[in-house]
Amino acid sequence: MRLFLILLLSIPLYSETTKVLCELDGDYSVTYKDIKKTYLAEGIEIFKNLARQTQQSLFLLRRAKTNFAEEDWQKSSLYVVQYWELNSEEETFQSLTHTLEPSPTWINEDASWNVENKNTGISVIHSMSAEEDHPLFPDYEVEVYKITNTFNWYTGKGQIFGDIWLKKKDGSRGKNPKIEIFANGKCELQEKKF
Repeated sequence: MRLFLILLLSIPLYSETTKVLCELDGDYSVTYKDIKKTYLAEGIEIFKNLARQTQQSLFLLRRAKTNFAEEDWQKSSLYVVQYWELNSEEETFQSLTHTLEPSPTWINEDASWNVENKNTGISVIHSMSAEEDHPLFPDYEVEVYKITNTFNWYTGKGQIFGDIWLKKKDGSRGKNPKIEIFANGKCELQEKKF
């Protein structure tokens, strides 16, 4: 009887974790073109002044990207595998590992991250602060760094999108990389019904 009682009380402590594999296809684009005082400069000022990104700063970043012509971006195919560990009963995040092939060299594995639980799914956001030194490239500092991995409970789809914009510390023009990442695809877990 005592063993049965201990087993009964310990069941809620061991919640069911689900491992979900997502395979995503997309591309990453790189440009080294510099832009003068534009929407990006205004957006970066907002990044510096606010602790977190706002809709206005996202709008300004998108506007800055439109200053580049399609031929300014060097596009490459990208294949991403996300390994999610989720508690599907409570719809909570446990862990995430993702691999990118080929892996853009500008990704910082040690960037800070946070999790956003939404009604539709989970987002894991990796970010670095503006003017922070990039650990892999000591001559560069961060202008914009945000990579978001998402998983949707209802569609059963995963996605990764990101922007990494670096600039030289010495202020010289040219060869300041701007990277845009986007991939999406299906996950092996069956989607949740409404």
